[in-house]
Amino acid sequence: MNEGIPDPIPADFDQRRRLWIYASLWLNSTGCLYASLSVQTLGYAERMILDMESRLAALVKDHAGKKARDWLLSECSAHSVLWVFGLYEVLRTVRASQAPEFSRLLPVFQKLEALRMPLAKHEAKSHHGAAPSHYPTSCWDVDSGQVGWSFYDPRLGTMQTLTRTSLSDEFLQVAAVKPEHLPPFPIGGPLGDFEA
Repeated sequence: MNEGIPDPIPADFDQRRRLWIYASLWLNSTGCLYASLSVQTLGYAERMILDMESRLAALVKDHAGKKARDWLLSECSAHSVLWVFGLYEVLRTVRASQAPEFSRLLPVFQKLEALRMPLAKHEAKSHHGAAPSHYPTSCWDVDSGQVGWSFYDPRLGTMQTLTRTSLSDEFLQVAAVKPEHLPPFPIGGPLGDFEA
């Protein structure tokens, strides 16, 4: 576990946003400047998704509000798919930079890689040979409101279920390394304004 990083990662965005800045600073220190900026963007996008998940959890027993809940579930799922694509691209960039720190991110990258392929191309990631048609089944945890997918992971040879938030937590657990010294100027706009 990283020093100063809670385990588990807090669900509340006001507590998480500092971790997004730490992750962007850590990636910047690995020489991945543009990945660092993209991580801040993912942090901003996550705030809205976490809010939708919280509202979904609150609406689960509201049978009169089923139409609003179903709309919100579809919206949350759509934003979550795009967020997954974004984190995949960040980690692909870090891998391409050949930063030695990528080895710590490899487990979450492998999960993203197996999930992204069927989400984006409607086929399973090919482990050996041709990729079979496949599209993940959407799912959600009614207690937390978290949106996820059940998909085939050819590397493991099994069906897996992942939520967007669990992928985010896993990424932050590795990348949100508290810097020895924060920059003397605020970074990341409101995301990095810890006093707000």
